[in-house]
Amino acid sequence: MLKDFLQVIRYRIERLFVRDTVGQLILLLFLVVLSTFIGLTAQLFGLFGEGNLNVASIPRDIDGGFWDALWWTLQRVLYMSRLEQVYGGTAVIVVYSIFLTFVGMVVFATVFSLITTAISNTLESLRKGDTAVKERGHILILGWSAKLFPVLKQLAELKPNSKIVLLSPLSVVEMEDALRVAGIDKEKLTVVLRTGDPTRLSELERVAFNQAGSIIVLSPSTAQDSLSADSEVIKTILQMVSYQGWGKHRPTLTAEIARERNYELAQIAGNDRVDLVSSSTVISKIIVQSMRNPGLVDVYRELLARTGNNIQVRKIADCVDQELGLVSFGFRNAIPVGVSWEEDKNGRIKHATGLNPEPDYELAEDEKLVLMMTGTKTVFSLPAQVPESHLTRDGNQTLRPPENILLVGWNGNIYDILIELNAHAIAGTAITILSSLPEAEAQRRLQAYIRQPLRNLNLRIVAGDSVEEHAYTDIDLASCKNIAVLADKSAGEADVDARTLRTMLRLNDLIKATGRNPHVVLELLDQANRDLVSQLGVDDVIASFVAVSAQLAQISQQTELGPIYRELLSAGGVEISLRPAADYVAMDEACGFADLMLAAQQRMEIALGLRRVSASGAELLLNPDRDQRWELNESDRVVVLAQQVYR
Repeated sequence: MLKDFLQVIRYRIERLFVRDTVGQLILLLFLVVLSTFIGLTAQLFGLFGEGNLNVASIPRDIDGGFWDALWWTLQRVLYMSRLEQVYGGTAVIVVYSIFLTFVGMVVFATVFSLITTAISNTLESLRKGDTAVKERGHILILGWSAKLFPVLKQLAELKPNSKIVLLSPLSVVEMEDALRVAGIDKEKLTVVLRTGDPTRLSELERVAFNQAGSIIVLSPSTAQDSLSADSEVIKTILQMVSYQGWGKHRPTLTAEIARERNYELAQIAGNDRVDLVSSSTVISKIIVQSMRNPGLVDVYRELLARTGNNIQVRKIADCVDQELGLVSFGFRNAIPVGVSWEEDKNGRIKHATGLNPEPDYELAEDEKLVLMMTGTKTVFSLPAQVPESHLTRDGNQTLRPPENILLVGWNGNIYDILIELNAHAIAGTAITILSSLPEAEAQRRLQAYIRQPLRNLNLRIVAGDSVEEHAYTDIDLASCKNIAVLADKSAGEADVDARTLRTMLRLNDLIKATGRNPHVVLELLDQANRDLVSQLGVDDVIASFVAVSAQLAQISQQTELGPIYRELLSAGGVEISLRPAADYVAMDEACGFADLMLAAQQRMEIALGLRRVSASGAELLLNPDRDQRWELNESDRVVVLAQQVYR
């Protein structure tokens, strides 16, 4: 009964507050009357008794009864200490004093309330990320996805102590928590967070997009699907490209497109002003190429990590009018892999590139060298002539396309993986896909997305939970020469990497039972989980988010890298490959990197380094010390940049 009564009282009070000021004043008046009534009852407990005769704050000037008790109570309730000096005076003066005291209390309370409200609103606005950004030359990131964290870490290495402004639909509190968990608060960056819709011009103006030094647009994970995500990116691109308020300086614009099928539309929207990175193309290319080239993932990881070797574009005056075959032997810490130049395209200056030029190509005055190098300074001395070597040899070019492939898992990149596989495979290549999707649904999705026929592939769909043993009952694991475990989103689990690791545990156990040793490629989303698979028979681990994020960050700070990565990671043309060392140099003598460079040039290729295999494991040596020498064996591989040839 009492509980019901208290609930009714609470409800009535809440209803009073709903009425804003009027309700609050009514409640205030009620509390004053109630507390005054309670205070008057003090007479019953000896307020004017002998025990309180010497208490100065208890008045007895009028009647020592009701009126004095009322005055004492109001002083306690309303804190009218200033009226004590006029108490006992004429009634008119007392009334005036009471009126002015109440007015003063209202004025003070109003001013205090206004100040408190202003501070509260400001703090609330900051918490919500509603205020405008007043920055110049900052790096602006639009959108939110898991790729944001490796992008920020790359920017911390590329441009430490820079100021990053981030605009996304998430609340500032959500973003702060996510950045803290990812360890971004420990990076050498200042990150300013704002909540808003990147597709709206008013929101872009609020984060000073026209004053930014560079802008990165992420395909947002907050979208319902990849198509919706790309649509938001394209809308954001259109807003920026059509903006008429650009000054003399335009920021570099870099954007991520999740699906290759939307790449052309994004190009049209960008009007040659935006460098685009197709995340599905990057991931599918690396996965398929890793199937053909065990160890290739390590090469990409080093090139994209900004530690060790990386791609840079440099103008070196001593190389002008010189043949690249000769120039290559003059560097101590770099390898020329191509040339870069500027060209006028529809009135706009664009960067163009050519990778793996022929050794007799002469560098023109207006061209720069594309270098794979360590450090920030090149060490170069033009040699008198190309060195000679008696160790070079021309091995057989045997075909080694991927075959008998098992794809485990399903995500949005599987369509581009199949398209890429079809481009590399020979007719009749068997592909088995195991995922949680029913066969009919998987076929429907493939037909809806892949518009060209996959003539070289024989597809087979198997529905099942890849973590469970019975899912592999109808799959001949012993015949699978290549296995790719994808970051599986088809099962709907929140922690995709955790599911991938469980799947790999199951697969590793089943593979051991076959006695075979297939080449296994594993896709993870978080690079931090890479060490967890070291004992699970995985040959190559691809951190897909890192590969895409690295390109976005690097291209945003050096736009010349855009066409270089596009050519390097597009189907056909030039590719990085690992080829048998026996095809390049003799196996029974010590050789140096100059021998490998010369042998590669004779085959119209560029040697990038070595992958040495021993009982203790594999070691990647990119851009190695020119004074080092090795005795290579049949298991060693030469890392080369070459035209696409099945090896």
